[in-house]
Amino acid sequence: MRIAWFVFALLASQPLVAQTPGNRTFQASAIAGFNLSQIDGDKLSGFHQPGINIGAKVDFSLAERWRLGLEMLYSQQGARRVFNDDPSAALDKLRLNFVELPLMIHFRDWKLQAGAGIIYHRLISFTATDVIGEDITELQNFRPDLFSMVFGCTFDLKKRMGLNVQWSKYLTDLQADPNAASYIGRTITLRWLYRL
Repeated sequence: MRIAWFVFALLASQPLVAQTPGNRTFQASAIAGFNLSQIDGDKLSGFHQPGINIGAKVDFSLAERWRLGLEMLYSQQGARRVFNDDPSAALDKLRLNFVELPLMIHFRDWKLQAGAGIIYHRLISFTATDVIGEDITELQNFRPDLFSMVFGCTFDLKKRMGLNVQWSKYLTDLQADPNAASYIGRTITLRWLYRL
C-alpha cells in the first residue's frame, strides 16, 4: 500500500510537460461520480446499491494513442434488498467503503478513450444489516485486500471534460471465511472527469 501511495505521489508531482495541453507527458484529472453495485452469492439481485466514486487520476503518455493511468479513489459498493429478492437472503443491506488504486492502460481514438486494467481495493469500513434491520456487521468476516478487473470508456464532452463509464468484477472473494458462501462484487460506474 505504501508503495502505491509513493508511486501516485511521484506521478502527481511531475511537471506537466509538452508543447500543447493535449499532448502532455503527464495529465492529472479530478474524478467524481457514482457506483451501482451488487454482490454475487448473497441471494440479492440487481445493481440496487448506489455509492459515490471520487478521487484523482494521473495519466502517463506511452505513445501517441496509448496511455497508462493510475487513480486514487474513495469508492462505495455493496448490495441492497428489493421487494422481489430471495426471502432466505441473510442480508438486507451491505455497504462497503474502499480506498481504490486502479492501474489501467488506455487506447485513444477521436473523442473516445477505451481502457482495461486491475483495481486494488482496501476495505476501510463496512456495515451490514439483516432483514429485520439488526446490525450484523460484527458477524461478517471480510478480506481487507481485494483485486478486480476493470474495463471502461471515456467520451470527451469538451476539451477538459469527459464522461466515463466502467464495469468491474472482483477477482478475489470478499469472504475471508472459506466455509461461507462466496461473495463476488460487480460494479457499474458513471463518472465525470475534469482534466487539470
